[in-house]
Amino acid sequence: MEPIRISSPADAISYIGHSLGYWPKESLVCVALDGAALGPTLRVNLPHTTGPSENYAEVVAHSIGIDHDATAVLIALFTTQPWGHGHPKPFATMIQGLKRRLMAAGLLVHGVWIVGPESFAPYDGANPTICGKETPLTAIESSMLNAELVYQGSLIEQSDTPAIPELFAAVDHDAVEAALKALAANPDQGLHAAYQLWTELIDHGAEAIHEQLSEVLAGLQYVGLRDQILAEMPGINEPMAVTLFGATDEAPQWDRIDSAEKLLRQLLTIAAPGHVAAPLTMIGHICWWKGKGTAAGNYMHIALTFDPDYHLASLLDQMLSAGVVSGWAQHKNTAYRNHH
Repeated sequence: MEPIRISSPADAISYIGHSLGYWPKESLVCVALDGAALGPTLRVNLPHTTGPSENYAEVVAHSIGIDHDATAVLIALFTTQPWGHGHPKPFATMIQGLKRRLMAAGLLVHGVWIVGPESFAPYDGANPTICGKETPLTAIESSMLNAELVYQGSLIEQSDTPAIPELFAAVDHDAVEAALKALAANPDQGLHAAYQLWTELIDHGAEAIHEQLSEVLAGLQYVGLRDQILAEMPGINEPMAVTLFGATDEAPQWDRIDSAEKLLRQLLTIAAPGHVAAPLTMIGHICWWKGKGTAAGNYMHIALTFDPDYHLASLLDQMLSAGVVSGWAQHKNTAYRNHH
């Protein structure tokens, strides 16, 4: 694949949408740069107030600084707040504070844009009290970078809400309950068989039949097997705690993780509401590994809707609320985007 080159504001804003996979709303987005190379993309909700927010700027600057290779940053504000002539610049104090903190950390700010529902503009115009000249968002569709990424198969969704179009599409209570009864009768043998089946399906790309999906789904209802599968999914010989947090220096086998995600999505088609929390939480965990924190949070919310007491979903939801980022997503050599 050819290197991605940003040569215009329309390219930069288009890249943000493709990098995130969706069009952000009421968000501050920062793209780290290592020289001319693109680094991680950070998205955070805009603060609830447009007044002083030093703590907010400090947290964002610290998050960007986690990437030790970063030398500069691109910034975009996505907001529906009015920002044309006759309106004060939204979040001016926050942006000024963020610039100061980034520069103090040795990071150059190469550009700041504000993006509204129909247009975008440089955040700092010729007159520093107002934004620059507006450009219609339709310009993004005709940008060279957008055309290249669309040609490569990238799409920008209108929402970050995870699409689960086949949830409960082929529920078979009898098959899953039969698999659960067989596991209860002989847990050691049944869980080993479920683990072997899972491994065979994701490593050899075989298309799972209905009975096999039922057997794997039943096995995932057991916390021990679920955690073992999650820990071994990245294909790295490291302790469970290290892999679950994505904290290895070695990049995970992203293709294997993608195969696992595909299988988990298949499980959603046969899972009854009482069995769905495990695959939903595991898909959310994969999203978190990939640096897709918002999507991960949405999966945890859906999992907890079906099972409010599902402990792993609750723990991951607390981590996401605290702004914890997967170790793999913080470094270009291990990040999912740089391997795909």
